[in-house]
Amino acid sequence: MTRRLDHTTRQSIAKKVREGVRPQVLAREYGVTVRTVYRCAQLMREIQVERGSRTEVIVCRVSPTDLAQFDAKLKEAGIRNRSEALRNVIRNTNGMAMPDADLAEALLSMKGALNKVGNNVTQIAKRMNHAKNQGQPLPFAEDDLLEMRHLARLVLDFADEADLMARGRRALLELEISDELRRMAERGV
Repeated sequence: MTRRLDHTTRQSIAKKVREGVRPQVLAREYGVTVRTVYRCAQLMREIQVERGSRTEVIVCRVSPTDLAQFDAKLKEAGIRNRSEALRNVIRNTNGMAMPDADLAEALLSMKGALNKVGNNVTQIAKRMNHAKNQGQPLPFAEDDLLEMRHLARLVLDFADEADLMARGRRALLELEISDELRRMAERGV
């Protein structure tokens, strides 16, 4: 014989499921089947969704420094509620989370150039290994060594350029987020 559960009991079961209590434990505690526990959790979730309740949780790990900076920005903007601020950022991204087409194009062209440099380095390494295995002196003239130094400098320059582009994109995003936080404060969030 199955037991008929009232609404309050279903809510209690669903809450405990969300808190991480194992369905088997709840089934024994309430004298129902495990399937009933799952159905209670699903039913309560559907009711929450219908009512427009917040049912999803986003977890994001940040460093203490990042969190302190975020809280300082919120305080500066006059926003006291971190969760509401994050919900508003999610609602109002206005393309902030979209990839930067210019940055992507620049990185793609860098990838091609770095592939060419990588091929050259591989050829140099093959020649050096072959000479070493044969017991011969390195088959490079002074011009070859200069070219290798030039390639090394090129790789370092690419790395610096990529770093500058990433920093520029981050600075732009910080400005957009600061502007959005200011608008949220003006709306009274």
